[in-house]
Amino acid sequence: MRFRLENKEVDLTQGKVYSLDAQSDQSYDIRAKTLQVMEMLVHNRDRVVTKQELLDSVWGDLVVQEQVLVQSIKEVRDLLGAGTIKTFPKLGYRWVATIEVKDTSSRLWVARKTNQLIVGTVLCLIVICGVYLGVINSTSAQLLPKVAFLPVENAMPDEIHDWVPIKGMDQLSRSLRQQSELKVSDVDDVLLAVERANKGSNSNAAFGPHYFFQLQQRLGAQLIVQTRLTGYPQDLQLHYTLHSQFGPQQGVVLASSVDNAFDELIGILTHKFGQAVQPSTEYYHSAFSNQAFAKGVNAYLQRDYDAAINLFRSALIEQPDMLTARRYLAGSLANIYELEQALSILRGSLKIADTSLSQKEHLRANLMIGYLLINWPQDSDRQRELDKAEQYISRAKNLAQSSQDKLFIAYSYEELGKIKRLQGHYSEATRLLLAALEYHQSFHGRYGQTAALIELARIAIAQEELEEAKRYFAQAKQIADDSKAHPNQIWVLLAQADMYRDLNEQTLALEHAQQALEVAYRADSPLLIARVEAWFAQVPIHTVN
Repeated sequence: MRFRLENKEVDLTQGKVYSLDAQSDQSYDIRAKTLQVMEMLVHNRDRVVTKQELLDSVWGDLVVQEQVLVQSIKEVRDLLGAGTIKTFPKLGYRWVATIEVKDTSSRLWVARKTNQLIVGTVLCLIVICGVYLGVINSTSAQLLPKVAFLPVENAMPDEIHDWVPIKGMDQLSRSLRQQSELKVSDVDDVLLAVERANKGSNSNAAFGPHYFFQLQQRLGAQLIVQTRLTGYPQDLQLHYTLHSQFGPQQGVVLASSVDNAFDELIGILTHKFGQAVQPSTEYYHSAFSNQAFAKGVNAYLQRDYDAAINLFRSALIEQPDMLTARRYLAGSLANIYELEQALSILRGSLKIADTSLSQKEHLRANLMIGYLLINWPQDSDRQRELDKAEQYISRAKNLAQSSQDKLFIAYSYEELGKIKRLQGHYSEATRLLLAALEYHQSFHGRYGQTAALIELARIAIAQEELEEAKRYFAQAKQIADDSKAHPNQIWVLLAQADMYRDLNEQTLALEHAQQALEVAYRADSPLLIARVEAWFAQVPIHTVN
């Protein structure tokens, strides 16, 4: 069956969606289970189809979570529009879009006859060549591992990445299948295997080697890929662990977008495992620094800075010019107030040869030095210290502008605005912060605006314009709430608590700080909890992220 829907044509037989735009001739494949869900809804568009009907029809006797159905519905809406299917809460779904059914019976008859002739002509060649090719390829095929991607763990502090777990897993699976000869387990098979393996387990934290061995046995996969996405929009980290018979191997990919992070991981897997399952000794040697670095980042995110410092130093033994590890090492030292060491490492990073690959790390090093000088005053001459900070951040801004890195242009403007506020130059500070705000407004994740809005509120407080400050705070809080970005909600609440504490309105200050603590516990983040508790203890809450 083929049908037309606005500017798209859907072929349920072939499982494809074709764009009918004059400027585009693209086609999109429909995932097998999603195709079955779509087909059932289209054929029953005169009524609501219950969730149980869909689960029974598409997944049969398999015991699956309702999330797999939700994901298929989302994929249909992504392909054909949000108004295609209507959700009836606690009941099911109904196809509501108007469609124009195309008559394809004669075309299908011709296609079948043509296919029969092709099959009849080619079958003999397949039989003859199959024996020869089978002998040649059997050995190499056995060396290629079968790969299974687990659902991507989403640790992003917002709701705009809620699609990542299942859709990200599917994207990784399809990309590896397209870009290599590796066999890849179907998403539905993995979800079923995970559900069966999870029975009797309370949380993924309890899953050890036996858990991954179980998955390997159920899926017939030699390589299980576990991933975790964290960071902030335009500044992401994709942590990965490769579980194979050789033990777990960890790594981390730094990227500006989810697609870039996934592409880089696929490149790593294709390069390392695309030819043979047996990794070379050179692979283990070259992977050591990345594995130590990945473990260090995990320790850093858990605020275990002592362990992180040891791991980053281990990574740097083999690769002393690994600028990312140097930056994280400096951040770890700063968070335990070893500021001179942190600054020394960052200044050392700036002396390492400037290349296209190192430019962004030089940008970050300049920005971090400025940040430390602003937030951890050390010099008895505060004005001189702020002037130094301005020099470093101005260099960061120039590097960001030369590479058109809008995120770090925005960050630089924020820090420059903070310096001008601390110096009492409020008009200049406001101009810089409004420029930062303009850059942040161009990003998909709106909650980056909250930092600039908080700084604008602080300028208003300094000028005793409290109503203006409250307006900025309300705007920042609304953006953070809309995005469900827990860290940003906390920054706004703590900044408000600071304002009320300075105004000697202790009750309001405690109310806002208590709200921040509730958000931190809801997010189940040790870092966020520690930051809010630091407010109650009246100790510095600056940390390097």
